[in-house]
Amino acid sequence: MSGLFDNIHPELDQAGAIEILATDFQDLESDSDYYMAVSHLVNFPGQFANEALLNFLGRVSTESAVLLAQRKAVEVLARLGVTQAQANIASFLDSSDIYMVENAAWALAQIGCKDQAVHQRLIRLLHDSTQNQRVLIQSLSKLSVFAALSTITPLMDHEKSSVRGAAIAATIHLSGDRTRLADLADHLYVANQMDRQSAVQDVIDAGGIELMSSLLQAPISPAFRMRAVRALVDRSSGEQLKNSALSAVDQVLRDDPRLITVLHHYGDPLPTQLLVEGLFHPDFSRCYLSMQTLLDRDPDEVWTQVWASWHKKAHNDYGAHYFMMHLFGLIRNWSHEALASIHDILSDAIRDRRPQFRKSPSAALLSFAILFPGQCDHFLKDGLTTVMQPFWDFRYTSLLLLQSPELSQIRSQNLDVVSNLSQSDPDYFVRWKAQSILQYT
Repeated sequence: MSGLFDNIHPELDQAGAIEILATDFQDLESDSDYYMAVSHLVNFPGQFANEALLNFLGRVSTESAVLLAQRKAVEVLARLGVTQAQANIASFLDSSDIYMVENAAWALAQIGCKDQAVHQRLIRLLHDSTQNQRVLIQSLSKLSVFAALSTITPLMDHEKSSVRGAAIAATIHLSGDRTRLADLADHLYVANQMDRQSAVQDVIDAGGIELMSSLLQAPISPAFRMRAVRALVDRSSGEQLKNSALSAVDQVLRDDPRLITVLHHYGDPLPTQLLVEGLFHPDFSRCYLSMQTLLDRDPDEVWTQVWASWHKKAHNDYGAHYFMMHLFGLIRNWSHEALASIHDILSDAIRDRRPQFRKSPSAALLSFAILFPGQCDHFLKDGLTTVMQPFWDFRYTSLLLLQSPELSQIRSQNLDVVSNLSQSDPDYFVRWKAQSILQYT
């Protein structure tokens, strides 16, 4: 399982990372070197990396730099699928560090530990309220430890929604009883954003495709909503599913703030400047509320504040950057001066390949096609190739735009490319979208 930020030290090779792990602590250049080396070895699956990680895991030390890196080593070994590390990892279930216990429980589930003695240790830990009960429940459920059901079931009424949700999802998985499934929909709208994000995983774990509508309206990152859509579709089947899945993907990518149920409200109207500042808020409910409110403000006033914010910090803040990409397309009557600058901003964002700005290119393309429909043909042509656009969502967005009546000519010119995507694109959402276009052409 790879991630966008796994290879953040491309200059460091496998031998260099292994050498760091063999270095005595007092000889390190930085206290974070062990952690960096352990993290980097996820890029080198194989015997040498496995042995280096296992040897490091066996090091006895009280240095925090070592202990933190050992926690990470447990995670990396699990991500690499090193099953022979099972006994080593299980030994950390007795650690006094609750975060190491958490990592060990998670890792054992990832590598599919079948040792019943280890399962019993996980169940016993679940009785300890100082441990991360959510992760323990998830691990026992993933391992299908049916013996844990009697311990998990009472936790469906736990005071914390994150523990409640995990227990409900695990009970559904282990017993098939879906009586409490609807509770998970309520968890998508709790006050704490971390708990809302946890609820998304609970819905996935419960296979709660019935809750798709609630997921799509939840005030959380579109990345969480999209992950849920894909995970739930993966667990389902049927031709009818294709249509509902494509509709859900369309909605997440368009991300119209007016379709999001926000949890916050303004007592008094806020100045436009503060609404723009709201796009930087870490809680997505507040971001979507700012978006909703900005749509009713005078475009010239909005542009003045957006332009000032853009130069000051928004151009380099991936959260606000994403929301502004959508905001540009949602407001139609910009001034000519604003449109000239927006044209350049969107063009640059479409070409942006910074990993942390992963959501922005598709959002920028959608807005560009709305504001400048006669100028987007070259972006769409590039967007329909896996070579030019490696991210599936940009290719999908390009297809989504080809369905617009305004772009029918571009669609006609690219039917061969669409046909090729319908058969050979590596992402099934893109294949389905291409097939749907051909079906109605």
